Amino acid sequence: MKILFLMIIVILFSCSSDNENQTQTIDMRINHYQNTGIGEGLFLTFLVQEGNNIGTNNWTKLYGEIEGFNYEPGNIYNLSVIIESTDNPLADGSSLKYILKEIKSTQAVDNETLFDIDLKINGQSFVTTNSGYELLNQIEINCNTLCDELDVTIQNQDFVVGTFKRLPNNEIQLIELK
Repeated sequence: MKILFLMIIVILFSCSSDNENQTQTIDMRINHYQNTGIGEGLFLTFLVQEGNNIGTNNWTKLYGEIEGFNYEPGNIYNLSVIIESTDNPLADGSSLKYILKEIKSTQAVDNETLFDIDLKINGQSFVTTNSGYELLNQIEINCNTLCDELDVTIQNQDFVVGTFKRLPNNEIQLIELK
């Protein structure tokens, strides 16, 4: 009886579930700038729209990468993306893997277009100052006449949002703090 019970357990655990290694293809839009987020650390995230949200004002943060996709700031991308489920995601990692199938279109956005980036969330600052002001040591911030205000606001508030416009060479200019 014990052997039969053990065999049933082994069979149940050895059978693959219907959810393992499933794939689907979706349409996805990537915004022209990245935002910040907190996971197993501090990250730059893609802002994405999927399905019925494409073309709306609803953007969500995508913490992972899209394999095969070479993102360049200043462009809105319409993509076809394959989503695969992974069996053993990393701690605090996604159970989904995104793979670029096709870039359907790319639209350049005017450098004067304003956009908001979270500079501090729940006391976690994304502004680094190792070599000037930067967003997570990756994107240069030209704070112009707002540098002192940026320092004070980052120091004294738990949530800070900056309004920016794009400058050449992957640099962004701070226009306003919220």
